[in-house]
Amino acid sequence: MKNEVKEGVLVITLEGNLLGEHTNAPVMELIKQNLEAGNKKVVFNLEGLKFINSTGLGMLMTGLTKTRNAGGELVLCSLPDQMKKLLQMTKLESIFNVQADEATAITFLNSKN
Repeated sequence: MKNEVKEGVLVITLEGNLLGEHTNAPVMELIKQNLEAGNKKVVFNLEGLKFINSTGLGMLMTGLTKTRNAGGELVLCSLPDQMKKLLQMTKLESIFNVQADEATAITFLNSKN
């Protein structure tokens, strides 16, 4: 996991496999710290994601819920085909805001307020 703030947006780049609690806990802590600091715009760049299971999907949902409950927004970008299919199969494509790439996601979030 890599993260940086770009134009006021926390960008979290996830790579490899998103499978369990050992991966998810640091991501959730990072989101929590940023929300507490007032940064309520989050992008998950999934370009390097190879595999995700239900635990990983649950982590994305938790991040989305926490961010929205704090008055912010979380966007997914650069989804691999497997992730797009998973969102369609689970009917979550209507819940997540998905953008084509990181730059588009940042522009989208910064146009919201």
